Amino acid sequence: MAASDLQTAAQLLQQEQDFQFLAFDSTIALELGLLIIKTAQQKGIPVVISIKLNGHLLFHYSMPGTSPADVELARKKSNVVSEFRHSSLYVGEYLSQQKGEIYFVDEKEYVAQGGAFPLIVKGVGVVGSITVSGLIHTEDHDLVIGCLKEFFGLEKEGKNKVE
Repeated sequence: MAASDLQTAAQLLQQEQDFQFLAFDSTIALELGLLIIKTAQQKGIPVVISIKLNGHLLFHYSMPGTSPADVELARKKSNVVSEFRHSSLYVGEYLSQQKGEIYFVDEKEYVAQGGAFPLIVKGVGVVGSITVSGLIHTEDHDLVIGCLKEFFGLEKEGKNKVE
């Protein structure tokens, strides 16, 4: 069972508070995307990675072993972040707790499963998303969070792009 399976909606919201950037641009997207590739390769897991800033695709990589279905699922997860301004896992957990569904959205365009996380700039708000797809959806989420933890730790030591 993935760690995310045990997370509450409050814990998922806390992650959104914990991982906020001072700024975000294509250079940061590249660094973060390459970190996710490296981590996935070390674990031997094939994933699709997509990083968007204000709807602009800054980074995309489909590892060997992924499929067009993984790319499509990543797109739908990212759409959830764009629409609801929270992680796709949070939206899914919230709906599960409320015994609800995503109303008034096309299920061909949205899926409330883990793997997409909002890119939040302090003082600005949600500016995009980072999405991973290819694993069990909670594992997709865990991969994003694990890489953000590593990225933020590295950044704190030197480049001062995050607090």
